[in-house]
Amino acid sequence: MPLDLVPLPSAWDVPVAAGVPALLGQSVSTGIAASASTILATALDEYTISTAASHWGIFTASNQPVITSGHVRGMEIRREQIVTDAPIEEGSFMSYNKVKRPSLIRIEIICDGSSFSYGDTSAVTDLLSAFGVGGVTSGLSIRSAFTSILDTLVADLNLYHVATPEQIYLNMNVVGYSIRRFSESGVTMIGAEIDLQEIRPVSTGTLTKTISPSGEAKSFSGVVSTQSATDSQQSLLTGTL
Repeated sequence: MPLDLVPLPSAWDVPVAAGVPALLGQSVSTGIAASASTILATALDEYTISTAASHWGIFTASNQPVITSGHVRGMEIRREQIVTDAPIEEGSFMSYNKVKRPSLIRIEIICDGSSFSYGDTSAVTDLLSAFGVGGVTSGLSIRSAFTSILDTLVADLNLYHVATPEQIYLNMNVVGYSIRRFSESGVTMIGAEIDLQEIRPVSTGTLTKTISPSGEAKSFSGVVSTQSATDSQQSLLTGTL
């Protein structure tokens, strides 16, 4: 079956935009619309990223983000309760209790060397970083600060909140992390998996009075000196003997 011939236009409708060389048949109106659409799409992407960053991540008790130089790529939440078993006669067993285990959360954060501040995201800054043009803070220093923050989080004893749009997980402590870097993702892309474990705070009490006699405080009634027995006391002692 022969194919129908598609006629070619006499002049191509090439938009006038940055990076497009001057060609015959360029449309100024189409170029303006294309450039405006690109800028608007970039601004919307930046707004989406900044909005998502305020709902995903690790935060302090005062709702301050712990890591501001990375973007959350994924999250894994694990909660379980273990049933306690005990062996009985004839090779059987019995289940008699159910123990709640601490929650475990693994967050995958991507650091590409670009930084942003919540509520002050610049589309121009991200466009420059995409073309390899650094701003005030270079990508290398941002990635170095990112790894330093991870080391600090693993060593400290502070409790953090892990936020998702649906639920907030309280009293979490960072217990470890792992970094993955592959040539497919680029040498400037750092992928870190941060492991957090739930910490259950308990209250401790002190006893003011103890039941054991050894725990009572010692009492001092003064110095006691010896005295000689009187005649009546001597006679009583002699009579009893």
